[in-house]
Amino acid sequence: MSVYLRGSVYWIEIRSPSGKKIRESAGTKNRIEAQEYHDMRKDQILNGGQIKKPLRNWDEAVELWFKVKSIEKKASSIERDKHFANWLDQFWKGKPLAQIDDDAMRKVMDLKRRETSASTANKVMGFVRSLFNKLNELGWQVEPIRVKPYKVNTKRVRFLSEPEIASLMKELPEHLRVLVEFSLLTGLRKSNAVRLRWDQVDLKREVLWIDGEEFKTGANHGLPLSSRAVELLKSLEGNHKTHVFTYKGEPFNYVNNSAWKKALDRAGIENFRWHDLRHTFASYHAMNGTPLLTLKMLGGWQSLEMVNRYAHLSAEGARQYADNAAPTTTGKNT
Repeated sequence: MSVYLRGSVYWIEIRSPSGKKIRESAGTKNRIEAQEYHDMRKDQILNGGQIKKPLRNWDEAVELWFKVKSIEKKASSIERDKHFANWLDQFWKGKPLAQIDDDAMRKVMDLKRRETSASTANKVMGFVRSLFNKLNELGWQVEPIRVKPYKVNTKRVRFLSEPEIASLMKELPEHLRVLVEFSLLTGLRKSNAVRLRWDQVDLKREVLWIDGEEFKTGANHGLPLSSRAVELLKSLEGNHKTHVFTYKGEPFNYVNNSAWKKALDRAGIENFRWHDLRHTFASYHAMNGTPLLTLKMLGGWQSLEMVNRYAHLSAEGARQYADNAAPTTTGKNT
């Protein structure tokens, strides 16, 4: 093997043009770094001592990134990063890394912000920044991304009114209508709802669960299902062997598409993103009296601080407890 573990350190083996085997320590316990060292030394040996500087491009960088991710077992973020990388491919596929600078980053961020939100654009930049930082750790010598993130209003809570929900349901095609209604009933994040599998559902016990590797917080998430959610799931049984939600017999690939946007337009709904379905789920729970600690569990939020954004909506729902205050009229006036 050209890269192999010897003790706790990786070694490399290269055959010179004369046929001689050259073995030496890569000086690292990291296989990716060892492979990089092997490639550098191989270029040096085959070019008579002159290191041939490789022309690195976006495709090579992304390929290396996912190799690192798989070795580090970062499964919880791999799907998210694949989504970002696939979206960036339309601009950077085959492009030399030297041309992906702050200006190029800002252009795609501006576009992503217009398509989705400032928060999502910041996440795309965070992915690229982390990727470039890892490349520099491995000796690729690329310019780091120094673009400042957009300011984000973290207090934004946009949820659908009852008439808006009714209007949207009428305008959605059937495959999206079922998924949107299920998202409103469960509060699942888009990726977890879209990719929901039958092995994550127990209709007999009326619960579903998401393993920590597939959930944003990294913790396992269990969720009791409402009677309507169970009814929806039962209506989908038999459509696909592994996945719950499908389109034309195949699992969903992407839902934030033209059909979704056109349905919003026809329903007259503005300033609304797919993630706001989760806000709608939480907002109605708060308004209908679900205690915030219970809501935290139902939505799988990591901290109560994340749920407090709905606290102002819980006043009406808490009305049933208003008469539990201290008795002030038990005494008699003299």
